[in-house]
Amino acid sequence: MSAFRGLVILLSLASGTAAAQVPDTPCDNFLLAPRQVKGKAVGPKSCLMQETSATYEGRALIRLDVGLDGTVDGYLAKVGNYKEYFSNSPDLVFPQTWGARDIFFGVAAYERAKGASMTIVFPRDRSAWNGKMWVTAHGRGTSFQQGQLKVWNRYVNPANPIEGLDRYDLLMVAKGYALVKTRRTSTEGLGEIVTTLEDGSTVDYAAFNDTSRYIMDFADVAKKIVGDRLGQPPSRVYLYGHSAGARIGHAANYAPGLNVGRDGKRFFDGILADDPAAGTWYPVAMKDGKDVLFSTDAEKAAFVPQIDIAHQMYNNIWEPKHPAWMTDSYLQNKRNNARILRDKGVTKYRMYEVRGVSHAGGESEGWRGQVLNLDLAKVMDRFIDMIDAWADRGVAPPPTHSDWAQLGGASRDGTIEYPALAFPEIACPLGVYFPFPESTSGATSFAAFTGEGLEPLDGKKVFVDMNRNGVWDQRETPTQAWRRLGLLQKNEGLTRDKYVACVQRAADQLRGEGFFSDKTAAAYVEQAKTADLQPKSRVSQ
Repeated sequence: MSAFRGLVILLSLASGTAAAQVPDTPCDNFLLAPRQVKGKAVGPKSCLMQETSATYEGRALIRLDVGLDGTVDGYLAKVGNYKEYFSNSPDLVFPQTWGARDIFFGVAAYERAKGASMTIVFPRDRSAWNGKMWVTAHGRGTSFQQGQLKVWNRYVNPANPIEGLDRYDLLMVAKGYALVKTRRTSTEGLGEIVTTLEDGSTVDYAAFNDTSRYIMDFADVAKKIVGDRLGQPPSRVYLYGHSAGARIGHAANYAPGLNVGRDGKRFFDGILADDPAAGTWYPVAMKDGKDVLFSTDAEKAAFVPQIDIAHQMYNNIWEPKHPAWMTDSYLQNKRNNARILRDKGVTKYRMYEVRGVSHAGGESEGWRGQVLNLDLAKVMDRFIDMIDAWADRGVAPPPTHSDWAQLGGASRDGTIEYPALAFPEIACPLGVYFPFPESTSGATSFAAFTGEGLEPLDGKKVFVDMNRNGVWDQRETPTQAWRRLGLLQKNEGLTRDKYVACVQRAADQLRGEGFFSDKTAAAYVEQAKTADLQPKSRVSQ
């Protein structure tokens, strides 16, 4: 046996030993009594837990990895688009995705051995806790069978317990919140989730894409654990969701009576919906040809503060059959959602469109191959604060921002009064962000204004129209691009001073409206002083 191979085996054994040093302990004492729904008892039935200590930015933390077995209630269909979406808001989901059809109540089982789990992180010292909790819900496309989910006790790395928390999670932790990161099967049609219907028959195609009660049941256990460890239950519970997780946030806030806990009180105090999947669900429920949702003052009063973040560049074609009052465009659906809520007089809602970003953004940092996404963590930092200030102190955030005049408003000169948010990378560009590898992708890449060679091709060999003239031609230099965009006069060249001044204006604009912190705005200006004004492109022709 070679010395190298022996070292690899020793390291593997050491890693396995380290993992084994985190014991699994029972935690059934934190389970609540089963909920009774249509004569069925549902909820978590069995709990196991691991505990590790962690440190982040000087904060001493406790990390608990919790695996649950249990059942949850919901509804599904047997035919049509989205029939597999096990939902607690059937009056929203199924009419908006195919139309009239039979809908069936069921009880679905989940297993910690197939990834039904959550990670709870909170300060070791109670005095470092702000008394509040964030619950997160990921998007579609995760399953045990396809490898995105693990057995519940395989998530923690004892040598680095922070591993596995994304940048948004860490923002919440750094602000003193307790964090609850939930995991669920959200890929349908795999046979991973067995659902027993009212008539006793079973189906195995469902997934927890739209199952709000799954998230709430897990959060109930987390609240009890946090309350036990820190001496009091959280005073506020907020929901962050991305994509299908954001759509769960819509459902919780839109479906009458859904955002209600076992005690009959509000469950989630605020919702941060990050690029809701396909821009849905709409806040529309039709009855006898009339939209009846939010038609009463009581329904509007029950609406909790909600911020939707619309990633402007993620604008795919939504293919399912849907009513005529919905559209095929993800972006227009996001905009229509905001318009409908405004027109219904729902005031605790904002939508912020962000230019230059597709579905991903901020969760990871830096280049990954040819992928580069704008760092939305820089605004997520403030969105977290906005939701808390709105729910806790009644401090309303800035108005909705959109490049659609119906939402952003038109000034007297015809410009948009509250346009989509433009990061300095977009307002003062040294190149263009574009969906990669193709026009409907959820990630982006970056093509620099090098002045050399042709405009690049994306992963599908479609040219990237960097100068928006409709033809595949030569790349501009930064000076040429800035002249075209009106950032320079026709006789001016791009200089360091002009670049820094532009970045300063863009960062100050976002800071002044509350979308950037002082620290983020200052960091942009410092970076501008040394940025390469002739950047190299990472995308080949």
